[in-house]
Amino acid sequence: MFRRITAVLATLLMAAAGLVLTGSSAHASTTTICKSSPIPSGYVVVGEGSSTSCPYSFPNTWTIRKPYTSGTTTMCKVSSVPSGYVVVGEGSSTSCPYSFPNTWTIRKPYTSGTTTICSVSPVPSGYVVVGQGSSTSCPGSFPNTKTIRAL
Repeated sequence: MFRRITAVLATLLMAAAGLVLTGSSAHASTTTICKSSPIPSGYVVVGEGSSTSCPYSFPNTWTIRKPYTSGTTTMCKVSSVPSGYVVVGEGSSTSCPYSFPNTWTIRKPYTSGTTTICSVSPVPSGYVVVGQGSSTSCPGSFPNTKTIRAL
């Protein structure tokens, strides 16, 4: 019983501090924070929500995660693209704020060969543009992609 009370009190204290409110069993690596807290370095917003534990009007929380280091991550456009990642697509999600399209699909570029990225994407340090093209997955008029490779 003492352990249960201690666990409940610890959870309430973290929620009140806006550090961690909930986790998602579908995405074990996600964390929910109050929008009044800064987004930690290296994390991206993957959704927004509401909690009575956070200040201000609803929606007042961000669901955040570290992007995958292999494969792709879909993030809300309210986040900055993390250093070392590139935008490979644009999409829409009801979990993210603002009008559609409101998401970026990001990934780490390939270290050998080439990677096709959306023209709106930052080109990471150590990579150069070697071509351009077009994709319906990227925003803007054609040509709307860049092909990059590591130096």
